[in-house]
Amino acid sequence: MTEIERRLEADLVTATRAKSPELTVIRSLKSAIHNEHIAKKTNTLVDEDVVSVLRRELKRRLEAAELYDKGGRPELAAKERDEANFISRFLPVSPETEEIVKTMRQIINELGLQGQQSIGPLVKATVAHFKGAVDGKTASQLAKEILNHP
Repeated sequence: MTEIERRLEADLVTATRAKSPELTVIRSLKSAIHNEHIAKKTNTLVDEDVVSVLRRELKRRLEAAELYDKGGRPELAAKERDEANFISRFLPVSPETEEIVKTMRQIINELGLQGQQSIGPLVKATVAHFKGAVDGKTASQLAKEILNHP
């Protein structure tokens, strides 16, 4: 059991006792992690797997909030954003943009990457280097900027 899973378990007990509205979010996160256990056919997940599940759930909440806004349902959008904020508490702190760019430049030099065809390998190497603390969308945007304007 990873540290994040332990924190979720502790928060589940606390939220259950307090009858907190966050209880449904915690249960859905635990369910998503459990489904990942089943998909990977293992009883233990590494931190990167759990972070990946949490990022996926965070992305779902943010996309749902955006759709609710477009559909004229601000109260549901606010609920989804609150859930997204709660989920983000469990994610590792993302490094500063300057640090990400510096690391990307090192990776470019090490692997000899250049041109647009190198965006994918650069993003993959960057996300792997930061062990999930940087999401693929951010890494992709920075990679495009760096490779277009060295």
